[in-house]
Amino acid sequence: MDKTVATRAPLAPFLGLAASGLDRADLPRILRALPFGVAVLDQERRTLFLNSALERLTGYESAEVAGVPCRHVLRGSFCMHHCPPLACAKAGRAVCEAESREGTLINRHRRLVHVRLTSVPVLDREGGLLCTLDVIEDLSALKELEARLTRTAGPGAIVGRCSAMEHLLRILPAVAASDATVLLTGESGTGKDLLAEALHRASPRARESFVRVNATPMPEALLDMELFGQAGCGPDANAPRPGKFQLAQNGTIYLSEIADMPLAQQGRLLRLLDEKAVTPAGGERPMRLNVRVVAATGRDPEALVKAGLLRDDLFHRLNAVRLHLPPVRERGEDVQFLLTYFLGIYAAKFRKQMLGFTPEALSLLSAYDYPGNVRELRNLVEYAVMVCPGDMIGVDHLPPHVRYQQPGQAPQAEPAAEAARAKHARRR
Repeated sequence: MDKTVATRAPLAPFLGLAASGLDRADLPRILRALPFGVAVLDQERRTLFLNSALERLTGYESAEVAGVPCRHVLRGSFCMHHCPPLACAKAGRAVCEAESREGTLINRHRRLVHVRLTSVPVLDREGGLLCTLDVIEDLSALKELEARLTRTAGPGAIVGRCSAMEHLLRILPAVAASDATVLLTGESGTGKDLLAEALHRASPRARESFVRVNATPMPEALLDMELFGQAGCGPDANAPRPGKFQLAQNGTIYLSEIADMPLAQQGRLLRLLDEKAVTPAGGERPMRLNVRVVAATGRDPEALVKAGLLRDDLFHRLNAVRLHLPPVRERGEDVQFLLTYFLGIYAAKFRKQMLGFTPEALSLLSAYDYPGNVRELRNLVEYAVMVCPGDMIGVDHLPPHVRYQQPGQAPQAEPAAEAARAKHARRR
């Protein structure tokens, strides 16, 4: 090919490469070394070359597909709906502009792969098409991570835009990928249970069990059996009872309100974390465990240690990674975002067309401090959507405790009830 390769503006800096002595024979070597897939296609979109990354992705070798139409090599959603030549023809253009689209392709082994395709035309000096470079990025890992983090999408999703929540959501994938013990802190209703489940779903243990344990006060012997199991004895010697830790084998165990656990069980938990083994009640041989532990408390853990409710050594063992969920009153810029987010969810649930909140309702909701945090905000929006007959939520559609009282104040009578009492008093 004797013509000097020229491209449009995005590739303009490379126009002088041929003049500077770049050997055309070096181009395949350069393309093969790129970490993303590249296919070179002729004017009829027949395959001329696949680089090494694309060979691995598709399962085809470059030599065996030379001259094969790209629709038989890069088979997928693009061929049906977004093929560049078809899009150009529909738009009445002779040459396509470079553009990127996300979609899927099916490789040689019938595996569906999420990719981003950028189709770049390479033109000669007269503007004629020489060939096309299809640049293909494998998005499989990204899509899998997104899927893990959004499986709880809906009322139970972890969402937020304030700086504290953005930081939490940014580090969540790295924390989930590790096996470190995690301590979750935050007031009741901030979403600790949801965060624990999100950590599990985004972790390599996602296919295994997620076991939730509420360490509510109960007799120590019963809690011991509940957590660590019981060896078979008497007539049921062949039927041991597994505890929560055995049920969570290879998965994640979530211990909510860890300070409610008696100190004796806290000591056993500390030994379990150190030894990675547990001996069931009545048993003699320890059982090896492969369990990730996530614990939570709604109170200040340092204060709990000082009060003697949480063992100091256990606290430091659990505190390997600490994630804090701030209360809604400290997420000021998040309130309207959360209101809109839950409005969309419950409008869909109740099959209503909702446009938003009136300025008066939004002012009240923004000033309220949400002692029940995100849980209360979510329930409040569900109630408002349920009772609103129109498409705008007004003050009359908010619960009475939001309309007529500040948190901590005595409830006030509703206007209708107050008017009725006044009328009755006049009659008397």
